[in-house]
Amino acid sequence: MVTWLKFTAKKVPLIISSISLVMMMLIIVVHVIGRNFFKSPLYGGVELISLSGVFLISFALGYAQLQKAHIIVEILVSRLPRLLRTPIAFLVMAINLATVTLLIWGGLDFFWEAITKRGSYTLVLHLPLAPFRFIWVLGCAALWGYFLYDFIQILRKGKRT
Repeated sequence: MVTWLKFTAKKVPLIISSISLVMMMLIIVVHVIGRNFFKSPLYGGVELISLSGVFLISFALGYAQLQKAHIIVEILVSRLPRLLRTPIAFLVMAINLATVTLLIWGGLDFFWEAITKRGSYTLVLHLPLAPFRFIWVLGCAALWGYFLYDFIQILRKGKRT
């Protein structure tokens, strides 16, 4: 069971982000070809690209955190004594968790608004906004889970030191 969970946590965000990126690329190619050669751009192309961006960004952020691929500036922290590095890492991760918690809360608020209010559709294609807002919340929840995992690792590391 644990092996399946590790595979899912590592590969699903990558797969979703990759599919979204390929879709965005294909939509842009069709849009540009239609606009330049046929004088008729893809109807709703810009809207489709922005909606695909919801999938790409929300899941790519979590995958980047899992791979430790975010930019880390350690100029100040590397010069501090080893005793201060763990509390600072703890504080930074607590701020990360709080920030993503606010993103999830705001996303849930927007999701609920899209469900309860009439007229929550995209402007051109008239697609409902609720599924895309829910995808944003799912991606943020995955990012929160990865931050929580790192937070626990920092706590374990701090107990050993």
